[in-house]
Amino acid sequence: MRGCLYNQPSMKTLSLQSGSNGNSIYVEANGVRLLFDAGISGRCAERRLAEHGRDIRDVDALLISHDHRDHVRCAGVYQRKYGLPLYITPKTRAAAEKWHSLGDLHDVRYFRSGDTLRFGRVAVHTVPTPHDAADGVVFIVECEGKRLAILTDLGHPFAGLRRILMSVHAAYLECNYDPE
Repeated sequence: MRGCLYNQPSMKTLSLQSGSNGNSIYVEANGVRLLFDAGISGRCAERRLAEHGRDIRDVDALLISHDHRDHVRCAGVYQRKYGLPLYITPKTRAAAEKWHSLGDLHDVRYFRSGDTLRFGRVAVHTVPTPHDAADGVVFIVECEGKRLAILTDLGHPFAGLRRILMSVHAAYLECNYDPE
């Protein structure tokens, strides 16, 4: 994939957008296609994936890290328009719904912080974060011995962060500064 930030035979990634106005990361590993966070419009995600020869309708799952608008605001659209199953913690969904409606969701698959999710031969480990969000997590994607960390809005370094960073081959570390 041209423009990939991490491009190995067993795992390819693409940052669709990172910033205060929206975040989304695409990961493809062993035939499994995952989207992490839905802070950008479906149209924008669809266009950016198409620029790299990928179709959003082929994505196997959408995973949400936490309830902040720049990570979750379009999750309902992704599900309704593209049929993506939504993976989210119950607390994250409840907190997100307080600030903005996700709309009618029909395929929600809840997980608990600390769970490992399986998609074929791809494992996604979830690790709790000390962020000012309800039940936020970081993701560690593992496939064929390769490990990728997706760390968004950590808040501050936490116990185990160094161990996570030392255990992965690549990491997305999304940081935004808010002067207020």
